[in-house]
Amino acid sequence: MPDYCCNYISLEGDVKQVKELAERLTDTYDKFNYLNGWCDYVLKIRDDFNYIKDEDKRDSYHYGSRLFDFDVDVEGDSIYISGDSAWSPMLEFTRALCEAYNLIGRIEYEDRASDLGGYVSYNKLGGIDANEEFCFNEWIYREDLDRWIEELIQDFYDLSDERLFLELGDASTYATIDDVLLLEKEFNYRLELNKQ
Repeated sequence: MPDYCCNYISLEGDVKQVKELAERLTDTYDKFNYLNGWCDYVLKIRDDFNYIKDEDKRDSYHYGSRLFDFDVDVEGDSIYISGDSAWSPMLEFTRALCEAYNLIGRIEYEDRASDLGGYVSYNKLGGIDANEEFCFNEWIYREDLDRWIEELIQDFYDLSDERLFLELGDASTYATIDDVLLLEKEFNYRLELNKQ
C-alpha cells in the first residue's frame, strides 16, 4: 500500500479551455490501465484510449505518480482538481496542464508519511512562478494554525518528556515563540483533562 500524497490543484483561464479540460478529465480515467496514458489523453497528446505501456519509454512516475484518485469541480473560468496520488505529488501533470490549456495554475500538496508539504505556481507557459517545500509540520503551520496544534498534540501524547522537548524545539525553528507557547499550553491543558 503506497503512502498517499494529497493534491489540491487550482487552474484558471479561458472558459472554453477550462470546459475542454473538464470534459477530458471526467469519466476517462477508468479507460486507462496506466497513469501516463491517461495524462497523455488529458493533455491532448493522444486522442485515443489505446495506450500501450510497453511502447512508453518514460518513467511510470513521469507525471508525478503511478495513480491518481481525484475529484473535479468547475466554477466558470476555474477548475479544481483534488485527490490522492501515490508517493509523490502530481507536479509535472499540473505544469503540463497549464502549458496545454494556457492556464495559470497552482498545486498544493502534503504527505505526512514522507514528511513534506508545499506548493508550486505555474504560468500559462508551464513555467514556475513560485515554489516552496517544507517538512509536513511546517507546511501545516503555515496553512492552518489550529490544524497544526491538533496534529502535533495527537503526535505528542505517546512521547517521553525528552522526546517532547525535542519536538517542541523542532517546532520553534519555524513557528513563532508565541505559537510554540500556545501549543505547549494547549497540550498541557489536555494532559490535565485526561488525568481527571
